[in-house]
Amino acid sequence: MSHQLFDELIGTPPPARVDVAGIIRRERRARAGRRLAGSLAAVLTLAVAGSVGWAARGPQPDHAAGPPPPLAASAAPVDTRFRLAFDTRRAAAVSTGHLNEAFGNALRDVVPQARWFRASGADAREPDGDLPTLTYDGRNAVSGMSGVFHQGRRGILSLSVHPFVAGPASPASPANPDNPAHPVSPRPPLGQPWSCEAPPGRGERAARQVCEESATPGGLRMAVETLIQRESGSVQHRISIRLPGNRVFGLTASNMTGVDRRAEAAQPEAPLSAAQLTAIAVRITEQIRA
Repeated sequence: MSHQLFDELIGTPPPARVDVAGIIRRERRARAGRRLAGSLAAVLTLAVAGSVGWAARGPQPDHAAGPPPPLAASAAPVDTRFRLAFDTRRAAAVSTGHLNEAFGNALRDVVPQARWFRASGADAREPDGDLPTLTYDGRNAVSGMSGVFHQGRRGILSLSVHPFVAGPASPASPANPDNPAHPVSPRPPLGQPWSCEAPPGRGERAARQVCEESATPGGLRMAVETLIQRESGSVQHRISIRLPGNRVFGLTASNMTGVDRRAEAAQPEAPLSAAQLTAIAVRITEQIRA
């Protein structure tokens, strides 16, 4: 029997009661829904686990904004002070150079408007612009002086560094083995006594001495002295500071101009005040180390 005859005998089949296409579509939607639900469940599980872990550990520091890195240790400050030495000519030249540099810097800091001129000579009243210069005396001292014009006042500024001599008394005269009745004249000591221990003047040349002792910021012994001489009208401010190595630093400002008998008071006051001299002296001596 052929398929055609069989089809004719059974006729047209009734419509299918099962919607296969719809079943396939619904199955696809169900699988998609299950996948989505599984993904959401996994995310929810991770979120809950993370929350529980954070709560168990407590709040953690913010590592991104953590403490700043430690600063690198700063380098130790360089000691720019210098030591005074006069045991050789080379050492004396180096020490004198350091003193001149410190002297010039202090003058520019404290009295920048001061004008400088020679302390003596035919052109002594004409400023030359040169700062005072210190020189080594070949033994154990450094000194220098210059004329100064400051705030309408004229005078002399001098600086020295010399050995310290304790007390004003002169040493006993040594015996003369050739003639005991005439002892050898003592050689004057190299240096000067401390300012406040120096004997006052006498007679018409007597000076009124005002001497006050204190200390520098670095602890060095300091004396601030004012001398007024009635006969000549001389007014001097002098700063003395004890230095390491048994030396004395001296800085003096005077209202006198000229030298020896030709010296005269330019005005009743010194060109620099005691306070200005003190500031200059402290700036210089604080640069000297033991």
